[in-house]
Amino acid sequence: MTTGGSRKPSQIKASRKLKEPSLSREESAEPIELPLDLIDEDPHQPRSIFDPQLLEDLAETIRQRGVKNPISVHRHPEKTGRFIINDGARRYRASRLAGKKSIKAFVDTDFTKIDQIIVNAHHAGFTPREWAILIDQEEKKGKSRRQIARELGMSAPHITSHAALLHLPDPIAETFNSGRCQDVTALNHLVVVWRQYPDDVEFWLEDPNVEITRLSVAKLRAFLDNRTRKQEPEIPSAAKERKHRKQPRITSPLRFRRPIIEVRFEGRVAQLLFNRRPTRPDMAWVQYQDDRSESEVNLNKVQIISLFEGEKQE
Repeated sequence: MTTGGSRKPSQIKASRKLKEPSLSREESAEPIELPLDLIDEDPHQPRSIFDPQLLEDLAETIRQRGVKNPISVHRHPEKTGRFIINDGARRYRASRLAGKKSIKAFVDTDFTKIDQIIVNAHHAGFTPREWAILIDQEEKKGKSRRQIARELGMSAPHITSHAALLHLPDPIAETFNSGRCQDVTALNHLVVVWRQYPDDVEFWLEDPNVEITRLSVAKLRAFLDNRTRKQEPEIPSAAKERKHRKQPRITSPLRFRRPIIEVRFEGRVAQLLFNRRPTRPDMAWVQYQDDRSESEVNLNKVQIISLFEGEKQE
């Protein structure tokens, strides 16, 4: 028999769930119940964009059924007793929205950044922008694109084409950043056309009804090439070479070609992203300078630091 002050084994087990796990428990293959307050998100995790509506939908599911798939964490290297997420940032955020106090988690000491990349890419549907940022982060660690391709199990052209997305000419970068076109091949082909016909491509992009695909870009290129052949008279080769020599484009010195607004939010320096539509008028998207991650922030909490003109990309 049990006395009035004693507790059942199941009650004792439940009360221990929120305590910090021992090392032996950490090394086991079973998930443990971790308090959400002991878990931090990885500031360098590749996935930087979280759809607010999808998070709320997941939170509602968690309210009703809980988290069925445990997240993965590792011990914080600098803060004793705390953990950093390897995989499961969406489940973590949605659990907090759902008002949960803890979450099931595997403590994985062997989880690497490449593991995180693969998990995010295959289970959360990486966008081309996230691939580009991810490749840039790995290159800054001293890795070659061939090495990155080998670690991710992808082709070298795939890595090269996505890396180019961070260095697009301004008009095409606006098209990409706004989400108007996410086809990497179409964007890279458009860059080639833009280098030869910049004014025509920019005029073409101004039409919001134009669908930017590989086929439409190919048709644009064929049209412009054909028009050029019809307009140009036959001239000596030496004169033709001088005619096709690239001339500098003259712009007004009073016009900002690429205005950049630098801000500070919660102690971090960032740049405003003008081509990402916020969820509310008092919100805006920013890209942080330290790790190039992006997030939507409240404009009332943003401090403007500077306004300057970015360098023109050739």
